[in-house]
Amino acid sequence: MVYALSADQWLQQGQTYFAQGHYEQAIQHWEAGLDTLSPDSLTQRQQIDLHAQIAHAHQSLGHSDKAIELLERNLPLVENDITQHILLLAALSDLCLATHQYIKARQYINQAVDILEVEQVPTAISAMVFNNLGNVLAVEAYFDESISVYQKALTHAGNKQPELHIRILVNLSRTYLKNHQFKQAIQSLQQAYQALSLREDKYDKAFLFVTVGELAQNIQKQQQEYQTNGNNRQTLRQLAYESLAQSVRIAEKIHDDRLIAYAYGYLGQLYESEKRYEDSLKLTRRAIFAAQESEAYEILYRWEWQAGRLFQIQKQLDMAILSYQQAVKSLQAVRDELKTGYRKTSLPFRETIGLVYFELADLLLQKAKIDADPKWLIEARDTIELLKTVELQDYFKDDCLNQASTTLAEQMNMAKTAVYYPILLPDRLEILLSLPKGIKQFTVNVTALKLKDEANEFRFELETRETKDYIPYAQRLYRWMIEPILADLKRQQVDTLVFVPDGVLRTIPFAAFHSGSRFLIQEYAIATVPSLTLTDPTPLEKKTDIKVLLNGLSQSVQGFPQLSSVTNEVKFIERFYPQQSQTLLDNQFTTDNFARSLRQTPYSIVHIASHGQFNSDPQKTFLLTYDNKITISHLENLIRLSKIRNEPMELLTLSACQTAVGDDQAALGLAGIAVKAGARSALATLWFIDDAATSSLVSEFYQQLQREHISKAKALQKAQLHLLDRPRYRHPAFWAPFLLVGNWL
Repeated sequence: MVYALSADQWLQQGQTYFAQGHYEQAIQHWEAGLDTLSPDSLTQRQQIDLHAQIAHAHQSLGHSDKAIELLERNLPLVENDITQHILLLAALSDLCLATHQYIKARQYINQAVDILEVEQVPTAISAMVFNNLGNVLAVEAYFDESISVYQKALTHAGNKQPELHIRILVNLSRTYLKNHQFKQAIQSLQQAYQALSLREDKYDKAFLFVTVGELAQNIQKQQQEYQTNGNNRQTLRQLAYESLAQSVRIAEKIHDDRLIAYAYGYLGQLYESEKRYEDSLKLTRRAIFAAQESEAYEILYRWEWQAGRLFQIQKQLDMAILSYQQAVKSLQAVRDELKTGYRKTSLPFRETIGLVYFELADLLLQKAKIDADPKWLIEARDTIELLKTVELQDYFKDDCLNQASTTLAEQMNMAKTAVYYPILLPDRLEILLSLPKGIKQFTVNVTALKLKDEANEFRFELETRETKDYIPYAQRLYRWMIEPILADLKRQQVDTLVFVPDGVLRTIPFAAFHSGSRFLIQEYAIATVPSLTLTDPTPLEKKTDIKVLLNGLSQSVQGFPQLSSVTNEVKFIERFYPQQSQTLLDNQFTTDNFARSLRQTPYSIVHIASHGQFNSDPQKTFLLTYDNKITISHLENLIRLSKIRNEPMELLTLSACQTAVGDDQAALGLAGIAVKAGARSALATLWFIDDAATSSLVSEFYQQLQREHISKAKALQKAQLHLLDRPRYRHPAFWAPFLLVGNWL
């Protein structure tokens, strides 16, 4: 006889899968329970419990967006159930924190705290809420307040919630570490270890031991960096070793490969730090095997990366490259799952996971010099291309950025054009120059840090029109980045340079580099592309049926100053397209009018002369209209391919935009504007300049575009030289910030 499972049994059996780390099976089981059980047989609390468990499993897999959507859908159902309401609010706060939605995280946890202040709830729930509030405060860098809240959470948890008590101690230790209170961090971690040792052997205990072991290593590393209290080295090493040894013992005991992968991998990391490289490699290989067996791909890349480092240390270059390539391949498969984990780091993607790509590129460039084979240069470039694509996808929160059907790499037989591909490594600058006759490598002995400082100072001084203090920086950057390639450029009669900038180089104008006698723009037309694979280099024939949408905002609105020259700018451009253009000026340039125009007509050129800002948060990147702001996502939705648009927009021009000095995250928005918006090219500015100068340059650019056989890059060069030749606008602050992004033909 087959007995039907009750709701509680469905819940408990799924929790067994979850406790073993089999999150996909847990989700399938709980969802099957919801499908199998009739609505009448489920209480509201049981239904919410099942949804909450499914959300928790999705979070553990890194599918946080699904988890948030599921919990938010259930939130209105629990408003009359105080306990469930608080639990869901706390869970949503935790999820939003993990996905870097910090404002929402704070809002949800504050709502939970507000309920605590007026309602009587079990101390276990209040302890959990205060723990989550401590997490939010720690991420916001309010470390003292966070520590105070964690201590309050410990008081509420008491001895009746041992597992929560241990988690709070670990969070407290991590926050003490961020606050550079090393003694307190060690004490809290030791307390967590002691409490954990008393718990029954099971999956959660082993995983917490892994966390303690990893955190002990991090404390030791930071103490070394700050050169403080070296006497704790042995204590921390012993704590890390004993914690990881315990996790190995339990993992082997319960035959859980996922746990084995974590435990052996971090133990291998500990041995690596102790320079026990052979032992570390054995443990790392065991971790890799276990990760593969359990399909724990979210950790597999880390141990493949670790193996690569160990092979490199032992001078086994080929094995190191192979391990790094496997790590990158694993990363591509699980990148979404790695966006979570706020408790570990708040560093940008490129400073954490991005290191794998750079270190692999470094090895490939070394291999290229040893073998004198250009295939290694192409592999190094392709590796950084993967990183650039991932970084833009991460910035825009969009994994569906359109890749070109034909890449620049495949089209490098274009006469008189060179593609300049810089790779910024910690100890040097590598330049990969693609020419019609092949690819060449140039190595410059300048560190990434030195180049970053120089580029930021160059940008800062360049914006000051009253001085020429930018010149020493312009000349040094020219000497480092341009002089090494000059002979090849002249030999192959190059007249157009296409830069694929990276990091801080996205925030500076190459046009203003200075040889000592001339600016770079006086020698070469210049364009930039966000990446080779996201740029379509195929030329389009000039059309006679071009349709142009001209938008301008000359008046002061929403607290932004007036742009008095915008009207003349728009009217001047109208002259070149008298029968083919529509104009939305000032109060006509509303968000609705703009959207309606784009939905009705497939414009080839869209020109927007208005305030705009590129921010490190893409949601704060906008273009100002008379009554509102247009985000990049909104712009994309309006001009992407659709029923009325069967080919990409040719040109998107954004006058009067700006990015902050040194903010290469914000510059991602500028670099990817053409890609994200679905345009082949974009013309935009790095910083806000005199609107009369903007109007003059942009008008000249459109006038040059009317000429036969002239590329967009050449049109921009002539427009910049047009300003450079006028005494009033000779300073590069006026003409240098204009960038042509994307297709330059």
